[in-house]
Amino acid sequence: MCSAHGAVRVLLAEIVGSETRPTIVDIEAGLEHLSRGTARNVDTLLAIFEPYYKSMETAARVTELARELGIPHVYGVANKVRSSEDERALREFAQQHDIHLLGSIPDDEMMGRADRAGIAPLDFDASAPAVRAISALASRLQQS
Repeated sequence: MCSAHGAVRVLLAEIVGSETRPTIVDIEAGLEHLSRGTARNVDTLLAIFEPYYKSMETAARVTELARELGIPHVYGVANKVRSSEDERALREFAQQHDIHLLGSIPDDEMMGRADRAGIAPLDFDASAPAVRAISALASRLQQS
């Protein structure tokens, strides 16, 4: 195992073992963190995927690896949903691959504008569709 993954795995184990409040870690997209066991000490994993074949297939593999590592709570989140057709395709894919879909986030140009301005989306426009969807997802996650 590369030393960076080992260090992150030890750090996560330490943080997760000592914290009584949620710790959120945004890891690089892909399978490496799971195949190397870097994320093995987390209790909830969100597989974020977009309405593209490669992204959906990666989410299915992420979900499978997370379950193999024994991560207790594994959810999917559909991202950059542009249409009802995207929504339907993502929901069908999630159902076919036993991915518990927690919700979806619409494709919202405000996210790009906030990023270019260097401002958190919530501070840029708290009423934007993507911000409202993320807030709803956070509430669902707290209840689960």
